[in-house]
Amino acid sequence: MSTRARLMPALVALFTVLAAAFLWWQSERSQAMLQQQVLLQAEKRSIHLADAMGGQVSGLITTLDVQLRGLRREWVRDPGGFNEAALGVIEALPGGFVTHISVANADGYVIYDSLDNKEATYIGDRPHFQAQRDAATEDRLVIGNPVKSRIAEGWVVVVNRSILLDGRFVGTVQMMVSTALIARRLGALQLSGQDVVALISPDGTFVARSRDHEESMGTSVPAHRPFLTDRTARSGSFHTEGLVDGIARTYGWYRLPTTGLVVAIGIADQAVLAPLEPAFESNRQVTAALIALLLISGGLIIALLVHLERKASALEASEVLRLRQFESSPLGMLVMDTATTRFVDCNEAALHIYGFPTREALLSKQPMDISTRLQPDGTSSLKKGSAYVQQAQQSGAVLFEWRHRRPDGSEWDGEGHLMAFELNGRRLVQFTMQDITERKRTEAALQESEARLKEAQRLARVGSWKRDLTNEELTWSDEIFRIFEVDPSVKPTYKTFITRVHPDDREQVTSTYQHSVDTREAYERVHRLRMPDGRIKHVRVSGFTEFAGDVALRSVGTVQDITEVHTAEEALKRLNEELEQRVAERTREMSVLNRELEAFAYSVSHDLRTPLRSIDGFASLLEEECGVLLDDAGRDYVNRIRTSSRRMGRLISDLLALAHLNRAELRLESVDLTRTARSICRELEATDPARQVQWHIDDGMQVWADRGLVRVVLQNLLGNAWKYTGQTPHAEITFTQSTLPDGTVEFCVRDNGAGFDMVYASQLFEPFKRLHAHHEFEGSGVGLATVHRVIERHGGRVRGEGAVGRGAAFFFSFPKT
Repeated sequence: MSTRARLMPALVALFTVLAAAFLWWQSERSQAMLQQQVLLQAEKRSIHLADAMGGQVSGLITTLDVQLRGLRREWVRDPGGFNEAALGVIEALPGGFVTHISVANADGYVIYDSLDNKEATYIGDRPHFQAQRDAATEDRLVIGNPVKSRIAEGWVVVVNRSILLDGRFVGTVQMMVSTALIARRLGALQLSGQDVVALISPDGTFVARSRDHEESMGTSVPAHRPFLTDRTARSGSFHTEGLVDGIARTYGWYRLPTTGLVVAIGIADQAVLAPLEPAFESNRQVTAALIALLLISGGLIIALLVHLERKASALEASEVLRLRQFESSPLGMLVMDTATTRFVDCNEAALHIYGFPTREALLSKQPMDISTRLQPDGTSSLKKGSAYVQQAQQSGAVLFEWRHRRPDGSEWDGEGHLMAFELNGRRLVQFTMQDITERKRTEAALQESEARLKEAQRLARVGSWKRDLTNEELTWSDEIFRIFEVDPSVKPTYKTFITRVHPDDREQVTSTYQHSVDTREAYERVHRLRMPDGRIKHVRVSGFTEFAGDVALRSVGTVQDITEVHTAEEALKRLNEELEQRVAERTREMSVLNRELEAFAYSVSHDLRTPLRSIDGFASLLEEECGVLLDDAGRDYVNRIRTSSRRMGRLISDLLALAHLNRAELRLESVDLTRTARSICRELEATDPARQVQWHIDDGMQVWADRGLVRVVLQNLLGNAWKYTGQTPHAEITFTQSTLPDGTVEFCVRDNGAGFDMVYASQLFEPFKRLHAHHEFEGSGVGLATVHRVIERHGGRVRGEGAVGRGAAFFFSFPKT
């Protein structure tokens, strides 16, 4: 045996070991990268969940704040009736949510307790009370840290607001909120058993925790948490082990903008990675099997090399026999010298198959002269041919397919056998080729047809089946294996099928099929499948049976997976039911609100206006009948009484109009703003014909809105511009439109009148917030609030800009239609 022959087995063994090691390393690396990607997705999901839960917590806090404000007003208005209001609030909120309500005076002593506690409890040293007292006249909501309440027999968090009287701090009203109920609300988020949702105060103290709530009370998170180190950040994420249970989690957090509370949602690594573990284990098993196969293959190659070397001498002896068979073979044969890449011999069959008239004509060519430039897979013929020759020299023989070109330009496919051998020191290869052009065309057509059928079945989730009734052999398409989740290597039987059918449907499925056979009619049925893991699928099965006379030969049919369709139908049905219930509940609520508003309107119209008319009437009589008896100061007092009563009447009318806006039904239609504005301008000019005002109103301004409410908006905006330019020598009022970058059309009413200080811009649209004194410009302070309410009901936006003495501009827009 030569030195080369002895080295080859060792090289093969080394390559096999290196390849096995690389395969195992690559498998572990892929699993690590997949785990990292999954944890990154969990990080993004936790941030989204924290943001959503933050919205719910904000809504909860807003509800508590609204109740506190109402209780504060009730205390200032009627302390004697406060207990009934407080108990009503506790009863209105979820059971156990607020344990009790108390009121403390400015000295820190509790003067009211809904639990009727007779002890004069002192809370002046509590942080939540000190925060309100130190804030003086600043009206704000304070949420304290959790404390263990002896009265509530559990952990509570104090939520309070200051009580201000004539600008003085006179005490606080507070609610004691159960942290356990907050924890249950947090736990309502549908997460895995190891995930956690926590509410954390701005200083890092736990307020509530969906898991291990009691253990976390009184503790704080470490100071290096991102939401503590950077208090300007709104949201973020981090990865750490749980402070209470030690479970590694990916946390996403969101900071509530108004209170500074932080909602943190931790998704456990184990819960995220658990679904991957079966795949990882399967991958390890597959990798181990491949490595074993690789090692076995290496051993077989080594054994083959040794065997081939031993057979070398036997091959030389058989060369003479091969030459005799060469000429008599019906297959085309060519012999090529690998050193010169030229043909050195061929048989008669080769002349016919390659299309050459003489042996000399064929032997004068090289392999590339009788081949197409590219093979069907797009590889260069030169590159691929060289690889086959090299492979044949290494392994002794190669079986392959090749695309040829004859001298007349026609192309044909051949199936060849390439064998390497040596003769008199020359390295030669022999090509044995047969024409398979027709066979390739038939195979291609068949493969294309099968591919189209499989793709159609996959897209439609429809599989086909055939049952031979003569031998009970059942055949499934690939799609049915996927639908029934059966390994394609398993030979299907009727038992395989019926075991996948839901037990409650098996009898009906069997009877339907048998009835179809008995009546020789096609059938179709929808039934359920139960997977090994308990999942339920819904399928539509159809089929018919073929007969030869009275003998049933075979049954054929289809199976379509309609699980997603069935699930969507069920979800839509549930959604419709929920929507109907919500609409009914909302209708009831709106009915109650409308009745309350109508009662309020009646009270305002009859109970408030009657005294005002009496005041104005008697003041008028006093002025007419006793005016001569009054001095200048008395007449001024009477005039002030009449002016104030008339202002109060206008204010009541404006309030009623503002309340009416909330319940008026929107009737959307195309409204010509240009025409409406010019009509209002004529009305304003009629009130003071002597005034000279320069108007500019754009043409062609149109919106899709409620005609009556839009007129209210323009009456207020143009009326304000008319009013606040009353002291301007050369008054100018414009009403224009412009298009924003997002395509929204924005309208602007601008004047050069008194203007306003932008410091108070946030108060523009609040009811009764006036930026000018009554003796300067009359008004109730409700006009801009009415404008804001109308634009808001239409889903639009409104804003104001101005400068003192330089005029004002009000911009508003409606949603695009």
